[in-house]
Amino acid sequence: MQRQAILLLSLLLVAPEKAPPKASTAKKPARKRPHSKGSKVVVRNGGTADSAVQISSSNSDQQAPQQLKNTTSLLGATTENLHKISGKQLNPNQQDMIKQIHNYMQQSKTATAAGDVQGANNLAVKAHLLSQELVKP
Repeated sequence: MQRQAILLLSLLLVAPEKAPPKASTAKKPARKRPHSKGSKVVVRNGGTADSAVQISSSNSDQQAPQQLKNTTSLLGATTENLHKISGKQLNPNQQDMIKQIHNYMQQSKTATAAGDVQGANNLAVKAHLLSQELVKP
């Protein structure tokens, strides 16, 4: 069924059907503008003269220490959640979740060491959310 839908979609993209003709409404021909000298505008290379563009990170210097503290807290809470479920019998899906949690935690620590505070925090949040799912009764 899915294969048929993909085939149908690909056929529509390759050879779209022509729309039926619309009811004829008399269109007025476009007025021709007289070509005056200098009326043609050519924009080259994007038309910008800005040679230096600065992209600022969304994380300011004042937010970084707080975000690092939050990351550390999340990793600690995630570790506590993993300890809570360490004695339980887990199904294969839950075991895969634990592997993913450990993966996120390691990536978060690596990102912190590399100075990527935002990335480290995002990974710590993901690990913590997964650990909360495992702790739920």
